[in-house]
Amino acid sequence: MKYQPVKGTKDFPPEEARVRQKVLDTLKNVFETFGFQPLETSSLESWEVLSAKKSGGPEVLKETYNFKDKSGRRIGLIYDLTVPLARFVACNPDLPLPFKRYQIQRVWRYGDVARGRLREFLQCDIDTVGSESMLADAEIIVCAVTALEKLGFEDFTVRLNNRKVLASLVEKAGVCKEKVVDVLRALDKLDKIGTEGVKEELKRLKVAKQVVEFLLDVVGIRGSSEEVLSYLEKTVGTIQGVTELRELVGFLIAVGIADKVRIDLSLARGLDYYTGPIFEISTGKGIGSIAGGGRYDDLISIFSGRKVPATGISFGIERILEVMKDRKVDTAKRGICVFVAAVNDEVRVDALKLVCKLRKACISAELDVKKRNLARQLEYADALGIPFVAIVGKKELEGGLVKLRDMKARKETEVKVEDLTKILGERCP
Repeated sequence: MKYQPVKGTKDFPPEEARVRQKVLDTLKNVFETFGFQPLETSSLESWEVLSAKKSGGPEVLKETYNFKDKSGRRIGLIYDLTVPLARFVACNPDLPLPFKRYQIQRVWRYGDVARGRLREFLQCDIDTVGSESMLADAEIIVCAVTALEKLGFEDFTVRLNNRKVLASLVEKAGVCKEKVVDVLRALDKLDKIGTEGVKEELKRLKVAKQVVEFLLDVVGIRGSSEEVLSYLEKTVGTIQGVTELRELVGFLIAVGIADKVRIDLSLARGLDYYTGPIFEISTGKGIGSIAGGGRYDDLISIFSGRKVPATGISFGIERILEVMKDRKVDTAKRGICVFVAAVNDEVRVDALKLVCKLRKACISAELDVKKRNLARQLEYADALGIPFVAIVGKKELEGGLVKLRDMKARKETEVKVEDLTKILGERCP
């Protein structure tokens, strides 16, 4: 087929789109419960915004779709929702702070295509702008955990680290400042390419062997949060990053989700704009992280000229749906409840009136608009997986009745027209 979707993009038929919509509705409800407000921004940004220093980093920019418009201006498709948020905040200096927003939009990256990884995909973010407190980071993590639990997830882990800690470790190891960011990027690939792969990357960066061994030993430390924090204090001292981690973990213990959190010193997060706590949520099922984010206190200043602290997390909707599919998590979303079928042309207006009555009662109802015979209408309803068909016939109408056919059980019963709304409301909750 020469008209298949472009590589890295995908069509979502109704049965899949309904599931996606249910997931998004669940997330929105949780976000709004936590006080986050909806925001939409343009899918197009100027190249000046997308390529601003530290906004994405060289790896992301290589994957960014960009082109010149008819006026010769270089623009691009957004690759995440954090940079547009930073630009929005800079353009609206009178926003009451802290500003808490959620945003769900399509983004684009020309990267490798794999399961749960497309080139056009939904990004779903929550962010808090205008607070330096670790309370803001804690609330982001608690909201993310609550949202995943509402979706039916149980066994997942929140990996936690701090970019300040990583930078201190790298500098303590003797890496020159010019190479710190490159070394962090290499460490960030530990889960993907393994220890030997990271060693090769660090070797290409001409990092001394003893430095490589020290770094890999440190990032491999495992234990309780207290054990890892105590180790860090002995290794790098009581630096700000360790203090922030200790405070953040304290908040998470207080709200009862510490069992889902572990400090992982190998976590680096690839984007250059992170400045403090960073976090990823994974299920350990070989599909990568399903959510990730962190604190980025310097990004907005690139566009506004003033420092505005911020923190947030992004949910990988495609990956979440893949994991839910594998685990057969109940993602059923109500589709059409009833198909109203007219026996003949004589009662088509009556069928239309009945459909309107059902819809006013918030019952999803469909009507034949092709004037097909009854057999064809039943075939069509069956093909759409509609559970009930209300058959409107002249004889039944004269007695104030319709036939209600259960399409799964293949049984018909006569019900009063006045009772139909209540009956369907109970069967299609």
